[in-house]
Amino acid sequence: MHRSLQALQYYTSHSEEDIRRLHERIRLSLASTESLTDTMIRLTGQTPLVPFKQDTVTAEEWSAFLAGKHHHELADFYGTLVARPILEEDGPVEPKEDIEIAPSLSRTHREPEAIRRNKVKTRPEQRIKRKFPWGWVALLILCFLLGAGGTYVYSNYIASPSSSKPKSTIEQPVTVEKEKEKTKEPTPEVKEESNVLYVKSRNSNIYSDSALTDLLFEADFGDGYRVLETTDSISKIELTDELTGYIKNNDTTKSLKGDAIADESLLTWVNDNLDTSFVTETLIDLIGKKAEDLNSTYGPPERTFSDEVNTYLFYGTHFFTLQNNKVIAIDWAETAITNAELATLAPLQLETETTGLVTSNSYRLQRFEQTETSTSRVRLAEQNL
Repeated sequence: MHRSLQALQYYTSHSEEDIRRLHERIRLSLASTESLTDTMIRLTGQTPLVPFKQDTVTAEEWSAFLAGKHHHELADFYGTLVARPILEEDGPVEPKEDIEIAPSLSRTHREPEAIRRNKVKTRPEQRIKRKFPWGWVALLILCFLLGAGGTYVYSNYIASPSSSKPKSTIEQPVTVEKEKEKTKEPTPEVKEESNVLYVKSRNSNIYSDSALTDLLFEADFGDGYRVLETTDSISKIELTDELTGYIKNNDTTKSLKGDAIADESLLTWVNDNLDTSFVTETLIDLIGKKAEDLNSTYGPPERTFSDEVNTYLFYGTHFFTLQNNKVIAIDWAETAITNAELATLAPLQLETETTGLVTSNSYRLQRFEQTETSTSRVRLAEQNL
């Protein structure tokens, strides 16, 4: 579930008082530690599955986030937090007691129920319900009316003073004709297009030249690329830091359904639904490994294949895609995953009868049905766009 949907579900299933208490607990925790990881452990008793890219966040940034200022890491943290069971609150978190309150203690190590109830009953009433600022609302309405009135006076009596003067019978028809001519002029449509495209067909050839004569390699459904230039029929795309290519626009799309989900949700689904027994560390650690690292861990590959862009190392029923000698994708060649099963992770953002795509902030999960073997191939790829 996307972090925004997780937050929405929490908002609709809890009271306003519970939400305010949770926000205050997060603020107090960040004020004492400024660590998202410590705050996650303190409130849920669990560590995050995927480390936060920006673990240090101040209480002021949290307050700004609640006030509406976008903060990518806090949005990911909040969506992950409310998706887990929140530990019961034992009272206001005092900054001096941060060391004594172990955020990872389970319920069995907490104080007895009777003591917790006493604390709730005797804690001071610090949260005073704020009165609705009717004075400020009235002031804003007054400012709006004054601004609207000033605009009307300026536009009708100052900017266009000639409008109050009677027009002659000769000039009036000429003015009307000019106005009609202006309304007939077509206004250009301003359309802002994305600079990222995705392959929407099962396969699509990518060429080294705009004439589409020199084939570089064959891209798969769901592969994403940054657009450098585009025409009505083809687009120039970035393949690597040093290499560019051309692809037919008919084989691509610049729009995906819905939003990307949290990285943690996508990686958890992979661990639960695909064979990761070969993973010695974590899936994240495999991304970025060199060929020498794979040989050291798994031995020489059973077979290899290379094109103008990538190198592929095959080990049993899975293989690694390397670009510039670094792993950028892992493929499971023989799975029973269907589009319906992939959709249990999140609604498919791009799909056909035999393919499906779900993206997170940092990764893509692509499915390809293999009709000749009645199985499917699933790819976990780095979303580096």
